[in-house]
Amino acid sequence: MRVRTTAAALVGALALVLPTAGPSLAGGHDGHDGRNLGELHYRFVDENGYERQAQLRPADNDTCYRLTGTSESDPAYQVRNETRSLAILFDNATCGGRDVETLSPGQRSRGNVSVASVLFVPTEGEEHHGRPDNQGAGGNWQHDEDEDIFRSIMRSMG
Repeated sequence: MRVRTTAAALVGALALVLPTAGPSLAGGHDGHDGRNLGELHYRFVDENGYERQAQLRPADNDTCYRLTGTSESDPAYQVRNETRSLAILFDNATCGGRDVETLSPGQRSRGNVSVASVLFVPTEGEEHHGRPDNQGAGGNWQHDEDEDIFRSIMRSMG
């Protein structure tokens, strides 16, 4: 009986701490229907050496999105923010470390950049759904509380 209770507690805890926002869907939204923030357009060179254009339709703020088709070794080199949020650009897939550039709504990246992921945050006056680590747009976003909860659950299971 204790195993069943512990398993139920673990499943419930995992549902709380695992991220719920998945990759943005490419299609079916025009960016003005309230179901997403708009579009982020970017250019990159694919593994065959061809220049490609892609777009991301983020569903929510305070979420890190990988730019499909890019990587740290083959990043996007040009980005245009057509969302209603600030787009914080990173050169890695996890939105960690220092940002490369921050784009306001309607703004393009300056010169060639190296971008593999983007974090969207509300513009002034809009509501945050996550929590910054008080380092501003250029800092990391901490998710240590979720990890601490998960680790304490795992330790209690023994």
